[in-house]
Amino acid sequence: MRQLALWPRQVETAALAHEPHRIAFYLNDLASDFHALWNKGNDNPSLRFIMPDDSGLTVARLAMIRAVAIVIAAGLSIMGVTPVDEMR
Repeated sequence: MRQLALWPRQVETAALAHEPHRIAFYLNDLASDFHALWNKGNDNPSLRFIMPDDSGLTVARLAMIRAVAIVIAAGLSIMGVTPVDEMR
């Protein structure tokens, strides 16, 4: 969540400094953090995104996943890249 909260400031900083690479670096960091969190669920079931016994926690975690997807899509759009819906 902390990483997501940095997004608006990252865009502003990159624009003011004319440094578009900041967007790419931020997106890479965000994707890496999300991937690490996803993998922690493989090792610790309490960290999985889908919790059958706790619908509130599941909804909150799914909202975070959606937020990550929105930020990544927005960042790619700023860089002129069209994100794909699915990788095969």
